Amino acid sequence: MAVHFSDEEKEKLKQDKASIYEDHTDEAIKEEIKNLSWKGKLKQFQHYYLKGVIIAVVIIAMIGLQVYDAVTKADVLLFICVQGDVIDDDNVEKIQKALNEYLGYQDGKETVRLSLDGDDQQIQTFLYSGTADLLICSEENLEKWGHAGYFYSENGKDGAKGNEEVAFYSEYPEKYRRYTQYISGEDVRSNTTDKNMKASDKTQYFTGLSLKDSEKYKQLGGMLPDPVIAMSNESKHPEDAEKIIRYLMDNSLKWNLKIKTASDGQNTK
Repeated sequence: MAVHFSDEEKEKLKQDKASIYEDHTDEAIKEEIKNLSWKGKLKQFQHYYLKGVIIAVVIIAMIGLQVYDAVTKADVLLFICVQGDVIDDDNVEKIQKALNEYLGYQDGKETVRLSLDGDDQQIQTFLYSGTADLLICSEENLEKWGHAGYFYSENGKDGAKGNEEVAFYSEYPEKYRRYTQYISGEDVRSNTTDKNMKASDKTQYFTGLSLKDSEKYKQLGGMLPDPVIAMSNESKHPEDAEKIIRYLMDNSLKWNLKIKTASDGQNTK
């Protein structure tokens, strides 16, 4: 419904100085700001502009950090995934540094990356893409990824042809050897449910080594009762991956590493 004002009422409205009746053109707003005290101007800035400035500063800082990382970040020459174990975050950098020194990587330019991002989707991506060179995990997970064919294998128990990259596995006694079967695409298509999935090829492939007696791995404070290590068959650095496996398996080689264990919170050397 339309509202009608008399001539007298219209005149009163013209004389009313309330802000809702004032002219709010750009010029008028600028004049209002100009007449504010310094405290008023500060409040005006905080209310209308501060949030936008903060967002802009954060974006610029993020871009700056990305540029800095791109310039200064060391090349990852060996990528090690740890799945299902607990290693104190404070120790990761110390472990990487110790492995860098052993491999002779250039400080600040080349590095080992120890990744604790261990959910199945990430591990599968790392293995499939060739990002990961080594996987440390439980025997159960070794079997799962072995079924999918993600690891190099030394000659199988039943005479299957092995991979040259892990021929050195045969140097270790049977108690450290870990075997998995391979489930082929045909096996997958011929089974209706994952629960009933079976490998038609009954060969036991020698795909990993147990770290249960590795003094170095124990120093990391891991909680797995029988951790195993395996080399990805997409590894881009199999020579360095072999060196790390040998290093972890050889208790005669010591590292000067003081770290806090996840189990007791104490420093160990």
